[in-house]
Amino acid sequence: MTADTRPDLRPSYLEHRAMRTDAERLRTLVASARPADADRLSALAAWYARYEGAIHDHHTAEEAVVYPALLERDPTFADADGELEGEHRVLADRLAVMGQSLQALPAAAGGGSWERDLEEAVRAAEALQEILGVHLPHEEDVAFSRYQREFTAEEFTALGEAAWKVVGARAVVFAGPWVLDHATPAERAELLAAQPLLLRVLYRLALRPRYERLARPVRTPAPPASAHPEA
Repeated sequence: MTADTRPDLRPSYLEHRAMRTDAERLRTLVASARPADADRLSALAAWYARYEGAIHDHHTAEEAVVYPALLERDPTFADADGELEGEHRVLADRLAVMGQSLQALPAAAGGGSWERDLEEAVRAAEALQEILGVHLPHEEDVAFSRYQREFTAEEFTALGEAAWKVVGARAVVFAGPWVLDHATPAERAELLAAQPLLLRVLYRLALRPRYERLARPVRTPAPPASAHPEA
């Protein structure tokens, strides 16, 4: 397979970049939270629900479409497949715990359980970042290298289209602008240029503005701790 026909894995790497970057942002924001941040934390929880959904969709598509296709081409992927899907289960559990902890914080603000709930949320954010730090490099090492070897660009695009049918429109409404938000300007321009005109217009007029509003709490730096009175 020549270089010209290899799959373009930039969107896959960008999605991993988005997961890593936002897990780090989330940990920092939760660790710096104070009772006065109840409204901010509620907005952060709304963003997080979409972040969790995007990761769930990503792994659903891999397990339903991409991994089975790779296993058919390369049976030596079997052990790695089992390991990656096991990591998906751990990640799903930690995502759920993080979501529950984040939902509890606004209600706890100003109450006697604040310190305990905040400590639990910080631990959940750290655990989420930890499993992403294990899983994403592992997947890039054992799966991405095989994608390049086993599929042509056309075949990998077809797998992506099949995966989109599994996860549905949510993969475009949030995950599309989310991934592009973590691209460099040059990467973003090139990836958008490859999309149909209608999708580019939809992105600029609807999807990106909606995403910008939703992502505001995770993109705005947390106020310095000195700006908050102690609980």
